[in-house]
Amino acid sequence: MSALETAAGLSSSRHPVAGFEDAVELFFERGWTDGLPVVPPTEEAVARFVAASGRAPDAVVGEYPSRRRSITVEKAAVNAVMAGCRPEYFPVVLALLEALCDERTGMHIPNATTGGSALGFVINGPVIGEIGLNFRGGSLGPGCRANSTIGRALRLVQINVLGSVPGAGNPEGERPILDRATLAQPGRYAGYHIVENECDFPTLAPLHVERGFAREQSVVTLFCTNGHVQYGLSGARDARETVRVLARYLRGTGKLSQAGFCALVIPPECAQHFVRAGWSKRDIREALHAATRRSVAWAKRNGWGTHGGLGERLGAPVEPGDEERSVAIASSPDDILLVVSGAPAGAFVQCLFPYGSTPVSREVRGPGESP
Repeated sequence: MSALETAAGLSSSRHPVAGFEDAVELFFERGWTDGLPVVPPTEEAVARFVAASGRAPDAVVGEYPSRRRSITVEKAAVNAVMAGCRPEYFPVVLALLEALCDERTGMHIPNATTGGSALGFVINGPVIGEIGLNFRGGSLGPGCRANSTIGRALRLVQINVLGSVPGAGNPEGERPILDRATLAQPGRYAGYHIVENECDFPTLAPLHVERGFAREQSVVTLFCTNGHVQYGLSGARDARETVRVLARYLRGTGKLSQAGFCALVIPPECAQHFVRAGWSKRDIREALHAATRRSVAWAKRNGWGTHGGLGERLGAPVEPGDEERSVAIASSPDDILLVVSGAPAGAFVQCLFPYGSTPVSREVRGPGESP
C-alpha cells in the first residue's frame, strides 16, 4: 500500500494551522510534547511511517490493561514523527513498543510509579548499520538522530497514547496527570538507548545471540531501570582485576538482591582485557556474579537490604539461615546483561539497575515479515 493510499485510511483528528510555528505552539498548548519542540505530524508524514511498517493503521501494537488503552500503528507513527524519527526507524520503535506491552516488562511501573523509572533498551543486529545507529563515542548521550529519536518516540507514546502525563501535584487540566513520578529523571527524555558494538569484538557474542536469536536477526531488548552509575576502571590492567574492581564498586551500591537483573555497558578499553584473556561473555558474567555474591547475613551486618534497596527498611536483624542464603548484583549470571559500546579510549563502565521488570526481547520486523 502506498503512502497516499495509507493517508486516506488514517483516523486521527486533523488540526488546521497557519504554519510550522503555529503547529509547534499548538502541541505545547495541548500538552502533547515532552517539554521540547516536536516535528508537526502531517498527514503525509504519518502515512509514510505507516507504509514503512507494512501494517494497517489500525493494527494494534499492544495493550495497556490497567488503563484500558491500546497502541495502534497509526498512533505510534504520529508520535514517532513528532520525535524526529525517520520512517526507516519505525520498525525499531514498533518492536520496542511490543516489548513494552509484554506483561513481563511490567509496563504500569514506568508509566505510574512515584519512583520515576526510565526505559532502557539494547539494539542488536543488522539494523544498526542500516539506520545509522551510533555504538561508538557518546553512544548513550546526544548527537545521533537514530539513537535519540527512537527513545524519544517511546516517551511520547507513553504521554500521548498511554496517558502518562507528568506533573503530579500540579492542577490538572483537560488531561488527567497519571504519571505520578516524584522527581522523574533525565533518562526519560530518550531512554537509555544502548547500541552494541558487534563488529570489533567478534569473540564476545552480542546480547541478542546470547538470548537465543540468530546473529543476522535485528533485535531489541527492553527493560525498566531506576537509573545508572558510572565507574572508572582505568587502574585495572587485566580481566581479573577489572572484575575485582568493578565487583567492589557494585557491592557498595546497596543493590545486591536475591532476584532481579542488571545491565552493564562495557567500553572497548575494558572489553580488550577480556578478549586478550580469552574470556567469553559467560566467563565475565560468572566471574562478576561470584565476586558480588555475599550472604544475606553479610548484607544485613553491613547495613544493606536484601531486595535491591527499593522501599526496603535497612538494619534488619540477622536471622537463622541468613548465612546460607545469598545476594548478588543479579539473581544469576544469566541475569547480568553485558553490552559492549562506546569510544575506543576510556575505561568507564555504566551499570543500570532494575526497577521491577524482566528484560524482554523482540525481533525488529520489516514490511511483510510476520511475527
